[in-house]
Amino acid sequence: MEEISRNKTQEIAMQILSSFLICQDEGVVINIEQTFEDFLGMSYEETPTFLKEIIIKALKNEKETITLISKYLKNWKFSRLNTCIKAILILAVTNFKYIEGMNKNIAINIAVELAKKYGEKEDYKFVNAILDNCLKNE
Repeated sequence: MEEISRNKTQEIAMQILSSFLICQDEGVVINIEQTFEDFLGMSYEETPTFLKEIIIKALKNEKETITLISKYLKNWKFSRLNTCIKAILILAVTNFKYIEGMNKNIAINIAVELAKKYGEKEDYKFVNAILDNCLKNE
């Protein structure tokens, strides 16, 4: 199997998290192993360990992470954000708080790049501001 870069892994993680958030909103039960297979075209066992780690940690700590992010949303509710931006914010906080060796600047940079690629025109500025405040205070 071809090695997946860390940047590509982060992008895939964001896509999978977005999928899970949509499933949660629709009341659909999440099958983690099947989702990995659907996204990557490989068995769960073949899925890179880092990708499994970040998704599992993001899901395990989702409520705590959303509560943390929500403290820094001025005039916004987390539930009102677009699904992609929710996933990017959850991924960034997960990277910073639960992945060993990930520093604040790298976590924010990854999130900003994902927001530029997948968000609306100015979403990356919003993501940067929220995460800068959120992660500097944690």
